[in-house]
Amino acid sequence: MIPNWIIVVGGYLLAFAVTLRIVMQRREPTATLAWALTMMLVPYLGVLLYLLLGRHRLTRQVRRRRARAAALEPHLARLEITESSGRFDSVSISRPPDRELVRLSNRMGCRQPTFGNDVRLLVDANEAYQAMENAIRAATKHVHFQFYIYNEDDTGLRFRDLLIQKAKEGVKVRVLTDGVGSFGLDTFMIPLVQAGGQFAEFLPVGLFSRHWHANLRNHRKNVVVDGRVAFTGGVNIGDEYTGRKRKVGLWRDTHVQLEGPAVHHVQEAFAEDWFFSTGEEPDDPEWFPEQHRAGNLMVQIVASGPDTDTQPIQRIFFTVVTSAKERVYLTTPYFVPDQAMLVALQTTALRGVDVRLLLPRRSDQSLALHAGRSYYDELLEAGVRVFEYRPGILHAKTMVVDQSWATVGSANMDMRSFRLNFEINAVVYGPDFARQLAELFEKDLRDAEEITKELLDGRGLGRRMAESFARTLAPVL
Repeated sequence: MIPNWIIVVGGYLLAFAVTLRIVMQRREPTATLAWALTMMLVPYLGVLLYLLLGRHRLTRQVRRRRARAAALEPHLARLEITESSGRFDSVSISRPPDRELVRLSNRMGCRQPTFGNDVRLLVDANEAYQAMENAIRAATKHVHFQFYIYNEDDTGLRFRDLLIQKAKEGVKVRVLTDGVGSFGLDTFMIPLVQAGGQFAEFLPVGLFSRHWHANLRNHRKNVVVDGRVAFTGGVNIGDEYTGRKRKVGLWRDTHVQLEGPAVHHVQEAFAEDWFFSTGEEPDDPEWFPEQHRAGNLMVQIVASGPDTDTQPIQRIFFTVVTSAKERVYLTTPYFVPDQAMLVALQTTALRGVDVRLLLPRRSDQSLALHAGRSYYDELLEAGVRVFEYRPGILHAKTMVVDQSWATVGSANMDMRSFRLNFEINAVVYGPDFARQLAELFEKDLRDAEEITKELLDGRGLGRRMAESFARTLAPVL
């Protein structure tokens, strides 16, 4: 039997070695200190947590992703049809802050904004599912179906059977799910593959997966039909999103349907993820058919992930919040901001801008919920108004700034979305869509409770302790 002192000393030596590795990675000081504290308090558990969650830059996989993206670029350049009428022209944007945002996006390597788009706001999963099913039924060329979570329930069966039907009709069906978010889905998808469809997992998890990791997950929820209609936003595939599960209750989410040149850029994001997961090159010209004007909106598709160093979604969110003149309406299910975003929200409110946050009353991620609540005191002191959604689970990820800037996507207001996950957001420039999203936000506020200083002062000791503990873990959530 190994003496207890050897186990104790060995644990601290192992923890010291891992802590030294973390220090050498030059992370943010708060994250480094959080991991160091975890190692000191629970050495063996801390090392295990780091191996599962902490190695946010898996060098080999990141390099592979970058190499795949670079290899794909010539194919995308050859296939995509560029129309001058659909491309960004800086003269066409009247607001200086919007021009600055587009310039920032371009310098970070983001896709160019496009004109001539139509954007339909889908206010819950039932509406999103119906729109997606209608588009899939009308498909004649291909259906690209990508989700972080795809559940093996009635909703999942419904979509799988519809995709099987289209595959039997000769439509190219490609389904891509995340290896962790939709773990074990391969058996469920066998009938689709037998019908002629294709199924792949992004960084799959299994006994023979050499470098699987809890991080570097693909959090995107995209559907592209015939290269002409695209869907993106926060909705996954499952019964709970429709409110059919009693334990979950009402599920509040938001998605968008896109038509026009912006569809090409959603398709590009799917092509990169599919090529990375399967090695299949998009050599069919039908991936990128010639686009025609579908509406009058300018849309920019912003994709981000740990394979880039620029963190475009985070920087765009920071820039648009700090440049706001009238209002910032933010809805997010997981609110764990870094110091920069926290200060941006505070200083914007202190300037007199109407800053409102719609956050969940209950959540499927308890640690994130408590960590987010730990910021309420300082937000309220700065003049930020905070509301908690009461009817059910809040999962929508949207933001409206002033009168003409709005976004719907997969990214949460947390460090995992900004730095660890592959995310995608549709940024829409134009007063009509911003007004629609703002009206939806204000409607949701009617089902929410505003958090006041009196409510915060009435918190029990247990809740305050839970919030404080969760906040110490914020850099690693």
